[in-house]
Amino acid sequence: MDYTKFFTKGGWAQMGRYYTMHPNKLKDLFSRAKQYATKEGLKAVKDEFLFICQYIRAVFTGNYKDYNVLNLTVIVGALVYVLTPVDALPDWMPVAGLLDDTAILLWATHEFADELDRYRFFLKRQAREADEQKKDPTANIEDIDFEELPPFQLTT
Repeated sequence: MDYTKFFTKGGWAQMGRYYTMHPNKLKDLFSRAKQYATKEGLKAVKDEFLFICQYIRAVFTGNYKDYNVLNLTVIVGALVYVLTPVDALPDWMPVAGLLDDTAILLWATHEFADELDRYRFFLKRQAREADEQKKDPTANIEDIDFEELPPFQLTT
């Protein structure tokens, strides 16, 4: 199946754009994502599902800025597809209901691997910088704003 055509003709990429433009809808989507992540049978793609959620959250909280808007909207569209109960194979169908969701998640992580790899690299760089700061306790001395410190009082 050509998921790119399915995704664009089915309007899922358009739905992704809608959700990216309405933060309150995206918040509801994340609420459903949390419930979805606990489903049985999702083990094969659970890590990728959670990583996509983490990526989207980082973009919308402003913690990650090096993203492609078009890629983001399609990735959000994939999340909308997975979390929408009305899709090619409804989720209430045992096993089969998760197969199309799994296929879409695998397609999205493969199709947008460069986008997601840039985010992985960003996370590794952040972790490395945090480790370096822990090793050098003097690294942040010059960052202290003395006007923010409360006045020191000597007690006698």
